[in-house]
Amino acid sequence: MGVIQKALFVVLVIATGCASVARPEPSAGELPAEIAAAPGDEFTWRGRNYSVERMGDAIRTAKHSEGVTSVVLLYDQEATVQDIIDVALIARAASLPAFYAQDGKLNHIEVSR
Repeated sequence: MGVIQKALFVVLVIATGCASVARPEPSAGELPAEIAAAPGDEFTWRGRNYSVERMGDAIRTAKHSEGVTSVVLLYDQEATVQDIIDVALIARAASLPAFYAQDGKLNHIEVSR
């Protein structure tokens, strides 16, 4: 191999290596508030049903008193895309990151304004 070929080979190896770097798995922190969708546009947490607004208030309070670190929707066949959006709103009200858990995988919810 000539010098130019070796240089191109090194550049390709570096470029390929950078392209294949895996992102770290999302983390819900030490104490996520795991909530589930409930009938009537409500969510269940700790055995109680809440509207989106009331859930935001409850989790914001728990953030300050208990150290809740995030909001995680336990996504199942009953949950909808609207539920994911509502969880983002709940998390935003509590100034926390939002996620949904589906098939054993945690997915970050990002909503732009």
